[in-house]
Amino acid sequence: MKKFAERLGLLALIATIGGGGLVFAETPAGGGGGGGGGGGGTVEVQLTTKEQDAAGKAREDAPTIEATIIGGPNLPMDKFSIYEPNSKVPLSITATAKRDYTQGTETVAIALVINGQEVWIGNDEIEPEDSPSRYLGVLKGLKVALQTVPFVNAGPKGSKGVLITYGDQAKVTVPMGPLENLTPDSLGTQKDYYKKTGNAMVLGIEKALSELGPVEAARKAMIVVCDGNDTNNEAAKGQLAAYKKQAAAARIQIFAIIYKGQLSSEGNVINNLVPSPKTVNSAEDIATSIRSVLDRMSDRYYLTFPGFDKKSNLGLPWDGKVHELMVKIDKDDAGEAFPLTMAPRWAPPQPRSLWWLWIVIPLVLIILIIVAVKLFVKPSEPMPMPMPVMAPVAAGPAPEAPKPAGPMKTVMIGVGGDQDGFPVVGWLVPLNGQNAYQTFRLRSGATKIGTTAPADVVINDGFMSTEHCQIQCSPTGFILVDGGSTNGSYVNDKKVSKHELVDNDTITLGKTNLKFKSIN
Repeated sequence: MKKFAERLGLLALIATIGGGGLVFAETPAGGGGGGGGGGGGTVEVQLTTKEQDAAGKAREDAPTIEATIIGGPNLPMDKFSIYEPNSKVPLSITATAKRDYTQGTETVAIALVINGQEVWIGNDEIEPEDSPSRYLGVLKGLKVALQTVPFVNAGPKGSKGVLITYGDQAKVTVPMGPLENLTPDSLGTQKDYYKKTGNAMVLGIEKALSELGPVEAARKAMIVVCDGNDTNNEAAKGQLAAYKKQAAAARIQIFAIIYKGQLSSEGNVINNLVPSPKTVNSAEDIATSIRSVLDRMSDRYYLTFPGFDKKSNLGLPWDGKVHELMVKIDKDDAGEAFPLTMAPRWAPPQPRSLWWLWIVIPLVLIILIIVAVKLFVKPSEPMPMPMPVMAPVAAGPAPEAPKPAGPMKTVMIGVGGDQDGFPVVGWLVPLNGQNAYQTFRLRSGATKIGTTAPADVVINDGFMSTEHCQIQCSPTGFILVDGGSTNGSYVNDKKVSKHELVDNDTITLGKTNLKFKSIN
């Protein structure tokens, strides 16, 4: 938190509670308190519970805890954990999600109220140089300085802003709309404030409260840039005190920045609305103070903690009662324990009874035994029939003994009956899948098998490769060659890279079984 205090120029923004709401003012570091932060700043933790979305996750999932961390260090998600200090079972759950301010849903509505009195704004571009009524004012320098103020990034998507200026009357210069409408150019020129001699600060604040009131936003803020005084300071004191209560009841944060012009009187009455307003001496200081306000408003991020840790099978007590929870940042506790009602009620799902397994397992074993017997136990072969008894043949001259025959030759059927041609009697027949029992005739030479062209045999099998394998046909027979497939090629349940096929071989490619048929 020390870095946070330094970023604000050794100024911290503290909350002053009044009338049931919060009114924020700037005070020197160390001048306010509350919470358990360190290093000159305060870490505030807000916790809420969130029921799991039935449409997005299983109903049996535990609710989650959403944490808003205000003024905390920007560390990685795994540096944040949540636990219950008084729990009998020690349990610490690490955050599972982290979102920055602009990723959240806490839209803001900002009312920027600026003094529009002619001499405070300046008229040097209108009055001649020798005019005694010529004043430089702050407008030109302020428009340049405000180039560094990122109003467009001051809130998440849907945030709004309004610009109000006041002189003798209060005027809505930029209507309530998207924050990007609040630009330096929206302040206008010196001509827009010429001849406005009043200092109706109270009317400007009243107008801002009326503009912020009906806006739907998670957070509302008013930034008043003034000289601290009103046309009627005595009447303004009571009016501002009343507006302070009204703002607190509406939960509107109010920040005040005082810049004294050449004709501004001493003292201020704005402290009846904001106890410790910030006083600056230049347009650059005004922009710096506004940036500090926006930084303070956006100095928050959001964490998600699971309500149940599935790894340890432990979780927080979702019993509908109030429990004191503590967020730990790195190794240190953040602030004080936060009382949170652990609702909705939830309990881990009980393991289901597995009694049915006592019935299913024996049945499965019996079926497996029957299948195994049918597959692996061969039926006994019948006894061979006795050879018939030859009748005796009448005696006669003994026949001449036949001459021994030469070695037998294998005859292969060719395309045109030519014995020297390639065999044409090779087929593949899928036994399962979408191509079951189709007949694929093998080509002479090489036949490619895969899931798509240029394969010659196309099989619709998601577990096969595009060019899974090929079968080479030659006068010597058929040879299967694997094409470097992902799942390999199998012949008779044996993985092969190259295999000489014989009739009735079973080829397995992916999840498809094919029967090889041939005549040779």
